[in-house]
Amino acid sequence: MAVILFLSAFSAYSFGGSCFQKDILNLVYLCESFGLQEVADYWHGVVTMNEYQKKRFSHMMVSRMMNTVTGKRIAIFGFAFKKDTGDTRETASAFVCRDLLEERCDTLPPAAINHVQRS
Repeated sequence: MAVILFLSAFSAYSFGGSCFQKDILNLVYLCESFGLQEVADYWHGVVTMNEYQKKRFSHMMVSRMMNTVTGKRIAIFGFAFKKDTGDTRETASAFVCRDLLEERCDTLPPAAINHVQRS
């Protein structure tokens, strides 16, 4: 059984990339520095919710495939977080691929496997 996933649709669930989360965490730091703890907590909550959404998406994928991806072939398209680039730094899709590998899916694109193994 082969399953094809277009993770560009995943962008509706989560954000990724090396800059956005770093920028939000810098904003948290600035808010804390100026004594705006409630604002800092809000922005830190955005990062926490993003992490939750990545896990939620992975679990939803597995549950919709009869609660297992073991032995299933899965092709991932839209792995890079930015259109028309190969930039995958901190892409949310890498976390989904890692979760699928932990669930013992049969195949992922080599670029995804290499990136997830280095993470």
